[in-house]
Amino acid sequence: MNATFNNTARHLDALRFNALRQNLRRLLLIRAIVFALQLMALLCAWRVLQLPLDYGLIFAIFFTLALVNGALYWRLQQHQRPHAPEFFAHLLIDVLGLWLLLYFTGGASNPFISYLLVPVTIAAATLSLGYTLALVACALACYSLLLFFYTPLPALMPADAGAHTDHGSSAQVANLHVLGMWFNFLVSAALITYFVVKMAADNQRQQARLRQYREDTLRNEQILAVAILAAGTAHELGTPLGSMAVLLKELRQQHLGDAALDQDLKLLQDQVARCRDALRTLAQKADFKNLEAETLPLNDFLQHVMQQWQLLRPEVACTFQIQAGTPPAIEVDATLQQALINMLNNAADSSPQGFELRAQWHDTQWTLLIRDFGAGISAALAAQLGTHFLTTKTDGMGVGLVLSQATVNRLGGTVNLFPLEAGGTLTQITLPLHLPRAANPETHHRSTA
Repeated sequence: MNATFNNTARHLDALRFNALRQNLRRLLLIRAIVFALQLMALLCAWRVLQLPLDYGLIFAIFFTLALVNGALYWRLQQHQRPHAPEFFAHLLIDVLGLWLLLYFTGGASNPFISYLLVPVTIAAATLSLGYTLALVACALACYSLLLFFYTPLPALMPADAGAHTDHGSSAQVANLHVLGMWFNFLVSAALITYFVVKMAADNQRQQARLRQYREDTLRNEQILAVAILAAGTAHELGTPLGSMAVLLKELRQQHLGDAALDQDLKLLQDQVARCRDALRTLAQKADFKNLEAETLPLNDFLQHVMQQWQLLRPEVACTFQIQAGTPPAIEVDATLQQALINMLNNAADSSPQGFELRAQWHDTQWTLLIRDFGAGISAALAAQLGTHFLTTKTDGMGVGLVLSQATVNRLGGTVNLFPLEAGGTLTQITLPLHLPRAANPETHHRSTA
């Protein structure tokens, strides 16, 4: 159980790091947009309005901020894990950088002063309360200082700030100030909306992934418990199966003249031998080294699965069809065969009169369709089967489908059950032609089937 908590904690940390990295990428994009707009405004002030500013010092501030953006871009390319203090530091740089720019361009009278709300909003949406309060205090301090300490910018001062201006120039200056306020509101609102909406969507996806991970972890813990019990049970079954094999051999020798009984005893012998072979295979395949994937033609693999299944259920008819054309080569391991046999057994239990099996492939994946003619299941139950120990059988435990689905998922595939209007159920098993790297048992360390 401690391992489960540790794995969940590590997975949650990974989600946080990925979210911070994504937020830093968005912050870099926002900086690029604001940087371009600020350069345009500065060029307009220089070439069009011809405002008396210290352009050399302002461009030096721009150059410094550009270096910070370049360093952030380089760090993101290195795929290093960011942390909350680093994200806070970048937002703090944005606040201080804007404060320096506003100091040389009119202070609090500059209509772009309200852009200070953008990094504050981003902090509130992404960081903890402590970091947010610290950034709010810094932004408020910068705003307060700009009320009293700044380089005046006459062209952007309110109309009543200079008594020497005439009526026409006062109206023009006021209109310019209002236009600047409108433009700043537009930019700030757009950036805040972009970032907050993206952040909310990321949070929803992160919570969904975390819920799915917790469900998978719980299912894998259940499967591990079943596997431990199965190993002990397999060890205990060896002795009674051996005794049954000896007794069946003696019974056949004692009733050589009874053909019907001999046929039944032979069937029992075959079933006992099949059980003993399954236990030996379980012991041999328990080592991960024996679970390495092998490449087989699709038709050969499925025919072998059908032969093994027919030994278990010779009384159930199965119509098998495969797509026309040359079957592709697929990568499989030993666990997939047992998973498919479990699926076929479920179909046989639901439809003793027979069922249909069809194999097809397309591009990089292949699909196995199992269509039974049983009573069918509801859509709600179909969504839960394979993820919880549920069963529609009176004597079932719901373990087989869970184990099969876990195996198929581990190999990069999916299992879906569809209730049919005409009656019965369609089971769709989709698998890649080539197993993903995570399916390699020597490199895949999660608890799976």
